[in-house]
Amino acid sequence: MAPPTPTPAPALSSALSSAEAAHRLGVRRATLYAYVSRGLLHAHRTPGGSLFDASEVDALAARGRNRPAGAVETVRSDLTSLDDDRLRYRGQDAVALSRTHSLESVARLLWTGTATPGPFAADRELTAGVDAVVRALPEDVRPAARLRVAVAAAGALLRSGPGPDPEPGPEPLLSAVLDRGGGVAATVDEVLGTPGDWGPALVLLADHGLAVSTVAARVAASARASLPAVLSAALGAADGPLHAGASVVAHRFLERVLQDGPAAALAGLAGRVPPGFGTVVHTSADPRAEALLDALPPGEVADALPELLVHVLRAHGVGAYPNVDLGLAAHALVRGLPAHAGEFVFAVARTAGWVAHALEEYRAPALRFRVRGLHGT
Repeated sequence: MAPPTPTPAPALSSALSSAEAAHRLGVRRATLYAYVSRGLLHAHRTPGGSLFDASEVDALAARGRNRPAGAVETVRSDLTSLDDDRLRYRGQDAVALSRTHSLESVARLLWTGTATPGPFAADRELTAGVDAVVRALPEDVRPAARLRVAVAAAGALLRSGPGPDPEPGPEPLLSAVLDRGGGVAATVDEVLGTPGDWGPALVLLADHGLAVSTVAARVAASARASLPAVLSAALGAADGPLHAGASVVAHRFLERVLQDGPAAALAGLAGRVPPGFGTVVHTSADPRAEALLDALPPGEVADALPELLVHVLRAHGVGAYPNVDLGLAAHALVRGLPAHAGEFVFAVARTAGWVAHALEEYRAPALRFRVRGLHGT
């Protein structure tokens, strides 16, 4: 889908490129865009990349020089990089991996550096105990909520005490909460009730750097919480319409597009960027969204997207390319699945990355995250 001519960025009194802004702040580009996502900086999108207001960057740099002791904003990690808008797991392109590898294989790549194939090693007793708890839930409990219960049940049933005990390890834990037999992708199909070929999406969503849920996982791991407790912290942070549930909102927006057309659906947003569009990390297109949307089968949903994309980019410029939430929503719609399907796929996939970050954090100094609170105005 060829986008229209991008909307020019607003004129800045003194503009810095992303590289210049990162250098002035003494941080990496990933950290620079984390500042954007937190509202500490504003990025002005242009065809040649993002521009930053020099005065705003200098003000943030001055604040950083007075940063309180004990506050940690930069986390060094060997897991995932987002350089040049390409998502890589330990240096390997995630889109390429999604075409050839399962979530299990990519999880091992993130955990150990080696993408070993095959199902997760299982603990039959743990799996049976978790399954008994989950099956006792009412049928109308949404899948993502069932996953949170499964993780909590696994934590209660594990024989080890609190802390990062290496036994039974991440594989039996994830097997117990994600695999009913046949692999994780097959279990996702079983839970959602229809074949969805979610394997590539699971790989694409396995990790995405220091998203808010991943930070929650690392904070819990820094306190030496167990892996089930780490996953519970991450799942709690992911819950809601701004993270894992963002595809739910995008799903509902796409339904309006199919019913009323792109122009009418966008008019109802009063100028806001529509759900499923725009990113705070990628400088232009989200490669995960591109891969998912390119894989859509022919039909009503695929036919509606080019016109929708033209309308959105004309209204909002290059800062509003499709993101992965639109890809999840589109695939759910094609398969006749409810809005919460994408939320579940996201949560299942991201468990691999959350565990990877926890294992990495266990090797770092304990309790290294601390936030200073300021009283009054």
